[in-house]
Amino acid sequence: ASVGKALRSPARTERLVYLKSGCRSPLVNRKCIIPGTLAGVGAVQPCTTELDWTRHYGGRSQHVPMAAEPSGQEDGVGIASKKPQIVSVDEYLIAAGGQGVFQNRLFATMSLLYACVAFDAMLAAFLAPALGARWGLTVAQQGLIPSSWFVGGLIGFALSGLFADTLGRRPTMLALSVVRCFGDVLTFTAPSLPWLLTSRILAAAGTMGAFNMIYPLLAELSPPEERAAIKRRTGLVWQCAVVVLVAMAYLLRSFPWQAFSAVLLPASFLAVVWLFRGLPESPRFLLVKGRHLQALALLRAVALCNGRLHACDHLRLATSHIEDCESGTGGKATPRGNLATLFVREQSGRTIALLIFNLVASCTYYGLTFAPVASLGSNAYLSQLSAALLEIPAILLVAPLANKLGRRPALIGLLGVFAGAILALAMMSHSAMQLRLGAMLIGRMSGSAFNTLKWVANAENFPTAVRGAGLAAAGLSGMLGGSLGPVIFTLAPSPFLVLSSLCLLGIFAVWTLPETNGTELD
Repeated sequence: ASVGKALRSPARTERLVYLKSGCRSPLVNRKCIIPGTLAGVGAVQPCTTELDWTRHYGGRSQHVPMAAEPSGQEDGVGIASKKPQIVSVDEYLIAAGGQGVFQNRLFATMSLLYACVAFDAMLAAFLAPALGARWGLTVAQQGLIPSSWFVGGLIGFALSGLFADTLGRRPTMLALSVVRCFGDVLTFTAPSLPWLLTSRILAAAGTMGAFNMIYPLLAELSPPEERAAIKRRTGLVWQCAVVVLVAMAYLLRSFPWQAFSAVLLPASFLAVVWLFRGLPESPRFLLVKGRHLQALALLRAVALCNGRLHACDHLRLATSHIEDCESGTGGKATPRGNLATLFVREQSGRTIALLIFNLVASCTYYGLTFAPVASLGSNAYLSQLSAALLEIPAILLVAPLANKLGRRPALIGLLGVFAGAILALAMMSHSAMQLRLGAMLIGRMSGSAFNTLKWVANAENFPTAVRGAGLAAAGLSGMLGGSLGPVIFTLAPSPFLVLSSLCLLGIFAVWTLPETNGTELD
């Protein structure tokens, strides 16, 4: 009874360490004592909880306590200088070194997967004509290949949004990455068109689902001022993968179409293995689910890897009641979100504006990207390679523009430049090949920039509880727009004029959004 009273006292509770096990968390590699129990600081423990991914980022970590008091308070040292301080996740990440070793290594882990995603997503542009020549497919049959990718992408976005907000970012990304690899293997062993289409649907579901999780997880583990820079870096990885794909498509144009697998499959398998070894969960997701102490353990591991554990030792994340600590839940959960949360009074305006903007951004950009070669006045390989190379410096400008001018002005300006380039294409003569190529490249550069920056706006305008669902909805809207863009060239007498006019709708949608530059994620 006396022990029970001691554990319930506020003073004693402030000096407890939560030993996490049996919580079905992927971060724990073995059990310690009794699942969900607490042990006093400095007590000898039968075993030590270790985080697998912590060893990957910061070396083997032993005894990383989650005491509510800073080190040194137990013996009366440093009480005045380091009092416990309640902070948000963003404030903790800034104190933990901002964009430090942990974040850079996490980005390296994700970059290989992102390159494979880019390669896989753009593969249909070259796979369809190659299979048309090898299998004697008609134009309509070749069109089924990118269409199957669109169907699979819709499934992937929907699944990722559903599971990321319920099961977590980490298990969702791992599962979808495995699905993507399995779909790629089936693609390159497909003996017939029906088998190939099924394989591409499966690969697209895994690819676009994983794509929907990569940037949010990076953003949720980074301070506010780094979110635009992170998206710029992922955009550069994407463009480099596209350049490699175009070069390979040209070099392997006389080889069997399965030659693409020689590069894609080994890289995909390596990316998945690397993810299983070093992918953490999002601390914001843990907080939303009421797993307060697990979130604090994760953030302390970040500080340890960045060499800032001592500076963060006095920082605490808010706990609603002492009883939450004693029960092992670690704090009262933020109200859980669902799809209806996207359209509540405070959020509905943002959601509608983002859905419209994503539809317009993808429709106009991919309409230009997949415009008929006759409309651009250039060779297909030359135009695609030139555009992919020139989009790289445009992406480099994304972070400076977004951080200096703000998200809204940067997006509105880039949309305006794109609209002007498309309008110039609509007014130029088809015989002015060099001028048309220049206008196309300006459009591709500005379009790539705002399509990169839009994911930053998406992540910052959806709360953590429904960020997965919100990004999935934005991705679905974008995929719908991407499928409509090329169709405009078959239906409209002046397709470039239609695309330019749609930019005005996108500019209005962005104008209605609040500025989120430098703000904390909800």
